[in-house]
Amino acid sequence: MRFLAFLFLAVASLAAEAPLSLTLQSRSSAGRAVLVKESWLPSRSAIIVCDMWDLHHCKNAVTREVEMAPRMNEVLEKARAAGVLIIHAPSSCMKPYEGTPARERAKAAPAAPRLPDKIGEWCKQIPAEEMAVYPLDQSDGGEDDDPAEHAAWAKELEAKGLNPKAPWTQQIDTLRIDQTKDAISDSGVEIWNLLESRNIDNVILMGVHLNMCVSGRPFGLRQMAKNGKHVVLMRDLTDTMYNPARWPFVSHARGTELFTQHVERLICPTITSDQLISGKPFAFSEATAGKKRLQIILLGDSTTEASFPKRYAADEPQFGDMLRVKLATEGDLPPCDVHNEGVSGEFIRRLLDTRYDKAVKTKPQADYIFIRYGLNDAAKIKDFKTAFPKDFHELLVRLRQDHPKAILIPMTAIPYALDNLHEDINVLIKQIATEEKLTLFDIAPRYLAELKKNPDGLNYRRFPLSKIPEKLRPLATPYIVPEGTEPKVVVLDNRLDGLLGHLPGWASDRHPNLAGYNVIADETAKWLAPVIRARK
Repeated sequence: MRFLAFLFLAVASLAAEAPLSLTLQSRSSAGRAVLVKESWLPSRSAIIVCDMWDLHHCKNAVTREVEMAPRMNEVLEKARAAGVLIIHAPSSCMKPYEGTPARERAKAAPAAPRLPDKIGEWCKQIPAEEMAVYPLDQSDGGEDDDPAEHAAWAKELEAKGLNPKAPWTQQIDTLRIDQTKDAISDSGVEIWNLLESRNIDNVILMGVHLNMCVSGRPFGLRQMAKNGKHVVLMRDLTDTMYNPARWPFVSHARGTELFTQHVERLICPTITSDQLISGKPFAFSEATAGKKRLQIILLGDSTTEASFPKRYAADEPQFGDMLRVKLATEGDLPPCDVHNEGVSGEFIRRLLDTRYDKAVKTKPQADYIFIRYGLNDAAKIKDFKTAFPKDFHELLVRLRQDHPKAILIPMTAIPYALDNLHEDINVLIKQIATEEKLTLFDIAPRYLAELKKNPDGLNYRRFPLSKIPEKLRPLATPYIVPEGTEPKVVVLDNRLDGLLGHLPGWASDRHPNLAGYNVIADETAKWLAPVIRARK
């Protein structure tokens, strides 16, 4: 009878809990966001606060942490009140908390029947990450301070009697520790025991720094994920140690986004703080944004968008990435952001009539806008020689209104093949540039020169399955993709040329592959670098 009464009370207690309604975001292998709604029981859930220290050797990291901490505390208060276990994990800072109820609570958790191998160690990689491109170069430690400011900060820390390379002593005071409910530990074993003793399966990680401690600590995302916990990252309450002067030469905020996407694709899903406390997700202010960056917008059709390389080589740097990196390697140019707004099948009239306001007008104020249209315009609009210049002029008018400081750069169309240079289109583009008194960027000669070296080396293969003889189809089976009304075989290079290259039209799709886009990126950077220097 006592057991039945206990069971009844336990069931009644669980039924009384208000579940947490969460939307988990992960990513497909091609980088597409995938959303899943879940309900979590608070009593089966925990939040681990990773390394929200009082101080850090990077001054900018401290500034961002101080800005983020109040929002984090709101989340902790709400979650705690709902019944979620809060575990504070300021690594290497247990001494100030020894003897406190929260610290003793973690130490007193009974040993788990199943203790995962190496749960007390750092985990720098799980199998899913082994073949992936690591998204950030953090080999310099991720310091993004101005050198002079960093030196001054180190002296300030030394003056306080602190080690400037590891000045943290405790968790930041902004985060309240409830000694009657919370736990404090930096031990993977202790935290695992605590979770197991309370039958906690759901774990939320928040804190700093995502590409280091949050992912790698013994209680971090990788250890939780590989050992069977249903772990998620609260992606708006974290930060990275990333220096924008290192590859991939993006802003600090974008670096954090890139690593978050890495987590979503290969480690675990993410959620945002507004799912617990409403409002909007947290975002760092402009005060933490770092140096001003040049803004470059790319407008154009499929030869700009690069949809197939994005889809089938999602883990590799794309057209816009290579342009940004190439400019960064010049060494003396300001940092740049590149916004690729190309769309397959698009022509100027369609851009103006359907998506200009959303895709172009709302972009950050641009410094340079590259415009490469003409191929679809020639195929899809009547009276091309009259309508195309008219539409081009209208686009330039709108760009001048919405991006008044931008240098507008008409580009020629790329030649698809040695015998089809689209010179009729490029003559019009050159004429428009002259009339508008704009400097033309003629990409065609460089692209043609590369085609002469390897006529099929810059385009991918996209071939209807129906045109492949039945007996040869097994050779193409791994590369078949559903597309439109008919499956196609798609490869980004020449790997099947030796098997299927004899088929008529095998290499007739002339859209650029990664090699082709790298040619465009390289030539664009060579053209733009002296323009930036002259303007600077």
